[in-house]
Amino acid sequence: MKKLLLLSLLLLMLQACYYEDWYYDPPSAYKPVLMEREVLENSIKLLPPQPIENYGKIYTKDKLLYINEFQRGVHIIDNSNPSSPKALAFISIPGNVDISIKNNIIYADNATDLVALKYDGANLSEVDRNRNVFPEPGPPDGLRVEDIYSKQNRPENTIIIKWEKR
Repeated sequence: MKKLLLLSLLLLMLQACYYEDWYYDPPSAYKPVLMEREVLENSIKLLPPQPIENYGKIYTKDKLLYINEFQRGVHIIDNSNPSSPKALAFISIPGNVDISIKNNIIYADNATDLVALKYDGANLSEVDRNRNVFPEPGPPDGLRVEDIYSKQNRPENTIIIKWEKR
């Protein structure tokens, strides 16, 4: 009985030594959209209202709604009459995923940068910018980024702002 148990244990241990010498790591089905650093730093613009297509976080401050448009920017809506909200403006912020507001300053990510913006109802101004606070976004499917899109293989001073399906 002991010999049978010992033989079974030995066979079980040998089975655990099986090694598969190949591993397939598929590339992402997405390709990055790149923007030069200088263009990124001048990309934030106050625009007329835009249609909401892919909304994210909704932030309320006083009687305004700030609705994040995933990777595009922020919609500003007057909600003083909730039964009839009125679109006021759109802040174009490439690579934007999240916003927050404190003391009338809008904090938003502009791809890898953290920007502080002041909106007074008619004008928008950039109060501060902290570069490279956030990592570049990865592909939405979480798969491998091809070498041609790695930082060392793409044009100098470019930043990934979003990913598009190939």
